[in-house]
Amino acid sequence: MPIERIEVYLDNGSEPVQVLREPPFKLTYDTRNLADGEHLLRVVTHYTNGAKEVKEIPFKVANTPGVLVQGLEEGKEVSGTLEVTLRVADPEVRPTRERFPGLGAAIATAAILGGVWLFFAATNVTQKTLEEVAKPPAAAEAHGGGHGGEHAAAPVDAALKAKGEQVYTANCAGCHQATGQGLPGVFPALAGSKHVADKAYTINILLKGKGGMPSFAQLSDEELAAVATYIKNSWGNSFGGVTPDEFKAAR
Repeated sequence: MPIERIEVYLDNGSEPVQVLREPPFKLTYDTRNLADGEHLLRVVTHYTNGAKEVKEIPFKVANTPGVLVQGLEEGKEVSGTLEVTLRVADPEVRPTRERFPGLGAAIATAAILGGVWLFFAATNVTQKTLEEVAKPPAAAEAHGGGHGGEHAAAPVDAALKAKGEQVYTANCAGCHQATGQGLPGVFPALAGSKHVADKAYTINILLKGKGGMPSFAQLSDEELAAVATYIKNSWGNSFGGVTPDEFKAAR
């Protein structure tokens, strides 16, 4: 369904901080203009047929400089003269709270827009369907195609894996994140996933897609083999390589 515009709001603002009319639907926002604490990002997508979709994402801002206390441990019993050093805004002190990963990435994933995720935004695919993306087919599991079905990992082509990182960054990181951790409840994690070990399933989903996961058959066999090799051997995964010939045979 064609998109007319996307309005982006912060907290309870009545006016959008930006209106996006053409892909890529991305926004960069300096969170230093926001107070530390709880905030809300609201993305309103307007379609050309008059329909509207609203997505809200709560997040936290933590820009206050870190504070490190030296010379006094929590619960420690003391007496006499106490000498405590407070290191405030020291370059070596990092904020203890998790920092918000960036509104640009949040907007891209929250709106679930752009070429590859337009289907999900337009048809209201449920979370259950999205979770099916990371679930291998029952037939594959029955024939040992899952994690336990690969008796020996295929050799990994280092050059192909390096190219795969570039393909992943351009086509996959917006949803599954550069860390391979995905977004809980929206996009499944690839890091540590036993399903990524299933070579047949990996090839099939890249070529044909499933649920909210689009097909990437428009990529060359070499590009597909590269990104498959990369995700199967990154972030702690060690599931062996994939060759262009295997994608060519599966088309």
